[in-house]
Amino acid sequence: MTKFVSATLWLMIICISGCAQTLPPHEGLNQAFKKSFDATGLNYSSESKITNIAISKDNAIAESKDKRMMHLGSGIDIARSISMKTDGAIDMKSNRSEALYELHYKKDNVDVSIKIPLLLDYNSKTIYVGESFLNTFLEIAYPQLPPIKNGLLRIDLNELLKEDSASNDKFLKLFGENRFSAKNLELINNAFKTGILKSLSKLDNRCLSELPLTEQDKKTDIERRIHIVLEHKDSVAVFYNLIDTVSLSLFQDGIINKDEYAILLTLSDKQKLDTVFDQFTMMMIFDAGISKSGYVGLLESQINVADKEGVFQLGMSNVSTFSNYNLPLFTINPEKRNIVDFKQVLEVIKADAAKAKEKEAAKLKSNEPDASKQVTEPVPLSD
Repeated sequence: MTKFVSATLWLMIICISGCAQTLPPHEGLNQAFKKSFDATGLNYSSESKITNIAISKDNAIAESKDKRMMHLGSGIDIARSISMKTDGAIDMKSNRSEALYELHYKKDNVDVSIKIPLLLDYNSKTIYVGESFLNTFLEIAYPQLPPIKNGLLRIDLNELLKEDSASNDKFLKLFGENRFSAKNLELINNAFKTGILKSLSKLDNRCLSELPLTEQDKKTDIERRIHIVLEHKDSVAVFYNLIDTVSLSLFQDGIINKDEYAILLTLSDKQKLDTVFDQFTMMMIFDAGISKSGYVGLLESQINVADKEGVFQLGMSNVSTFSNYNLPLFTINPEKRNIVDFKQVLEVIKADAAKAKEKEAAKLKSNEPDASKQVTEPVPLSD
């Protein structure tokens, strides 16, 4: 009897696994994204770069003597050599997010990267800046500061909001009580979740197909690769749906006000934007890798835009991997690091600026002519 029950259970597991594996691409994709969005946290790694950027020679650079166009050509050359990488973690339970931003430039013999690690604590409304060029610069420029090169710079938004400054109103709008909070973090996350899931559900089945696993997929736990090709019409529809759904959710939840909502609505005004979209073509290609646990473990994207006159082309790619669902790992630990409060930095900068102003005033005063020591030339007497 025991053997019979065991055999029945194994048969049920095999059947369930088989059914899950044979879900159509569209349904399988929707299911994986929903499960991923329902997770309480994750780690991610993302790299974006420009794969193609070009302006027709007939219209721009090679045959033009205009200096502005020559500078544009140099800018395009630089843009091709830049990539942006981000490694981070999100934890909805503790209301924290962490990101290591790395801007990378590589061309010929030049290889430069700038890294900025940030930890955002939404409960305490605090931002921690990890080891970066900013810490090194501050330590060199203001040696009177406590050592922060190998520590963390703490920015308490609650304290900054109390400071009186000319830009305080703008700062309050960006990071005030109604913006930077744990509650709003969840609301914003839900808004994008709703928008993306709705956009996915509206995709035409013809846009999705199954691809064989790559060698890299086989080395990881990816067990299914779904290919999505969105031609111009489909890409525009996704853009409209996403903006419309997200902006409405943010407005209804009080994240944005009426004026801000009106601005976002202009981005989803089909009647106005159709004339803009008709001037160029757009294609978006995605590969979504679904892990054995049912989460989205990989997302590769390629976006290509070109105007219909053949003057301008732009291509961008992104490769993102996701792991540690529900158990994210953080690398920045404020409890174990040397902390310097940004308020101290501001006070030192203000004091240094005041001293410099006093020195400049004293220098100007010392250069002024002394009226008491001026010699008056005798006026010749008239005959």
